[in-house]
Amino acid sequence: MGQLDASIVTLAFPALQRDFHASLAAAQWVSLAYLLALVGLLAGAGRLADAAGRKLVYLYGFLVFTVASAACGFAPTLEALIGFRVLQAAGAAMLQANSVALVVTSVPRTRMRAALGMQAAAQALGLALGPTVGGLLVGSAGWRWVFWVNVP
Repeated sequence: MGQLDASIVTLAFPALQRDFHASLAAAQWVSLAYLLALVGLLAGAGRLADAAGRKLVYLYGFLVFTVASAACGFAPTLEALIGFRVLQAAGAAMLQANSVALVVTSVPRTRMRAALGMQAAAQALGLALGPTVGGLLVGSAGWRWVFWVNVP
C-alpha cells in the first residue's frame, strides 16, 4: 500500500486544485511531502525497528498509515492534507523499513528467493497500479477515496 500510495495521488491533482482553489504547484506538495518524508524517515524507522523490534514497528506502521489515510480523506484544507500525508509517510516508512527484514527472518532459506521476489513484485505492482487506480477512484468517487482506499 505504501508504494501504491506514492503514485495513486497524481491523478487527483486537478480535483485538489478545484476543491481547494489551489495552484498546481501547491497541489503537487501532496505528493512531494509524502515522498520527502518517506525518504527522510526510512533509515530512522529501520533503526527504531532494530531497537524496539521489527514486528512492533511494522504493526505500528500499519496503524499510523491507516489512521493518516483516513485523516487525509477528511482533510478540510490543502495544508491539512499535506500534513496528514507527512504522517502517512511516517507509517509507510515503518512498513517499508521492515518488510524485507521480516521476510528474511520468517521464510526458510530454501524459499528465500521466491519470497523476496514476491515481495518485490508486490511493491512494483503497487507502484505501477497507482495512476490507474487513482484515475478510477477520482473519476468515479472523488479524490477523497484515493486516501480512503487504504483504510480497509
